[in-house]
Amino acid sequence: MDITELLAFSAQQGASDLHLSAGLPPMIRVKVAQMYSAIQTGQAIGMQTMDQCLQGLVDKRIITVDAVREKARESYSIAL
Repeated sequence: MDITELLAFSAQQGASDLHLSAGLPPMIRVKVAQMYSAIQTGQAIGMQTMDQCLQGLVDKRIITVDAVREKARESYSIAL
């Protein structure tokens, strides 16, 4: 996905910001009510929720389930 497509996607989602960092997936800032919808739409380009990222770290055994459950938005969704 190029910058033009990222900007178009951001505009479609009503984002106020588009954050780009080397080695990280693109991130956009939207109203909280719109955020999860935007993330679901953007999963094809690497967008994920914090809980999804934390789950990935648990799966890779980088952090413990207990540590994640302290930080996760929906701690019950974190699987062993």
